Amino acid sequence: QGFKSFAQPVEFIFNRELTTIVGPNGSGKSNIADAIRWVLGEQSNKTLRGKKSEDVIFSGSDKKGKLGFAQVNLYLNNKDHLVNIDYEQIIITRKINRQGESEYLINNNKVRLLDVQMLLAQANFGQKTYSVIGQGMITTILTSSAAERKEFFDEATGVKQFQIKKQQAENKLRHSKENIEQTINILKELAPHLRSLTRQVNKLEK
Repeated sequence: QGFKSFAQPVEFIFNRELTTIVGPNGSGKSNIADAIRWVLGEQSNKTLRGKKSEDVIFSGSDKKGKLGFAQVNLYLNNKDHLVNIDYEQIIITRKINRQGESEYLINNNKVRLLDVQMLLAQANFGQKTYSVIGQGMITTILTSSAAERKEFFDEATGVKQFQIKKQQAENKLRHSKENIEQTINILKELAPHLRSLTRQVNKLEK
């Protein structure tokens, strides 16, 4: 609802295998693909064919004024428990308003973008590479650098979740190192004061 050209709430049910969705230019086919990519956590405005984050919100028409928010709910079948959680249906939600405030939810519980990425990575599914392939993307993959191509295969082979965990661990280690360095600096500053206080204590004891 409120996403790009979809001012009113619209529901699409993909409950069987589909080969192609056809329609004339301007009917909203690309906007549906953008909505799926967006709810999966896409952060690039350029990929979503916009300049700023609020460009995904319905901007108004001759018949209806612009809306103040956009929301997409993606319902995923998890009956085979490909994602290791107790729910047989996973609902991923992303919302944004015109003030740029956004939030993510999984089964109506507020989560971080990182939580959405981890959940998708566990199912070898994500927003960046082969899960949603847009126009010109095949050419991009073929002409991409080795590092960019590696990211494509990382997501396809299921190592993305471990890379996310590795990155989290590295961030924690870096923060710990910074805290240790800060603590050492504080101790160096306090050392002269400690010596002075020790001398005063000795004098008082005498």
